[in-house]
Amino acid sequence: MTASPGTKRPLITANMVTFARLLPMPLVSWWVYQGQGDKDSLWLALVVGTLIGCTDFIDGYLARKHGPTVLGGLMDPIADKVFIAFAYVPFADTGLVPAWAVALMFVREFFVTGLRSAYEQRDLTLKTSYLAKAKTWTQMQGIGVIVLFPLLDFGRGMTYLFWVGILGPLVAAAALYAIKRKLWPGAFFMSAAFVAILLVHLRGDHAFTLSFCMGLIVIITWVSGVDYVVGGWKHLRGRGDFNRADAVRLASAVVLPVAVFAALVESPAPAWPVITVLALELAVGGLDNLLSHHRKAVGALGWGVRALGASALLGVAALVDGEAATWLAIAAAATTTVGVSVEFWRGRDYYIDARIRDLAARDNGRQVASASEAE
Repeated sequence: MTASPGTKRPLITANMVTFARLLPMPLVSWWVYQGQGDKDSLWLALVVGTLIGCTDFIDGYLARKHGPTVLGGLMDPIADKVFIAFAYVPFADTGLVPAWAVALMFVREFFVTGLRSAYEQRDLTLKTSYLAKAKTWTQMQGIGVIVLFPLLDFGRGMTYLFWVGILGPLVAAAALYAIKRKLWPGAFFMSAAFVAILLVHLRGDHAFTLSFCMGLIVIITWVSGVDYVVGGWKHLRGRGDFNRADAVRLASAVVLPVAVFAALVESPAPAWPVITVLALELAVGGLDNLLSHHRKAVGALGWGVRALGASALLGVAALVDGEAATWLAIAAAATTTVGVSVEFWRGRDYYIDARIRDLAARDNGRQVASASEAE
């Protein structure tokens, strides 16, 4: 955003914070992998991951104080989704949580993003539910809980933690009501979720407890998308203009995460190209929403060559052995990297060019960003 005359530019902007929190995300993945035999690495992953999550409050505060930008509105939800990718892929790969559950979570993320692009191209606006707004933080809180299980040896420490999770939101809700006479309904939902997890944990089956936690996250993630999938689809189908570009986006929304986690579990290829594909595809989905809003989204061929091409390469990598699997996974990462880079370059005028920074464009970007954050 261009500062107005007489307005002092802040030393730290919201965009700086957003880009700064992207930088340590690969380290979180690395530390989770290293943590299989080294608890110090897991502690590092937990501490740095918590700091990354907290910076979301900081860039939000700075954006409200100094004004939002189109770039910031685009990058903030992208950073959240990329962080989730860097955390949950190692969880699935190391066996902390079931890979199929993580894949199902990302199918929802891609599918709703694809639907949003279709809606934006047709000026369809959907009301966001409260649960949709809480979905991202549920996923982020799940990262901390999952990491703490092996750190606390699945024992009494986790029991105490769950009691904090039960009582903490209720105390916070009571304080909020006493001070501002405002009811926080999410507190009761959070407490109920931790009650369920505690009861399962007390059975003593640690693997089942972790799977149960992941199952809750997946359920909340999918339920939060009901408004988009059910309500929005009805409007989209009623228009009668569903086209090939929409079909390719929605097909890749299912095929891509399935191929990613098939390659992760079945292939001897290293994890880094697989994580690269997932993170970059999540990032370009946010850009596609913005370009769809401006009627500049790429067509079926461009989207399909990149997304379905990378999916095919990963799918074959899951079926072959040896060095061939590694090269196929690297080829998939290269396909995604080139395709996503082209998309960001092609769409640069819609998030960094001066002619887009006027008030009307900022308002448009704010509307798209607000909707994306609530996915």
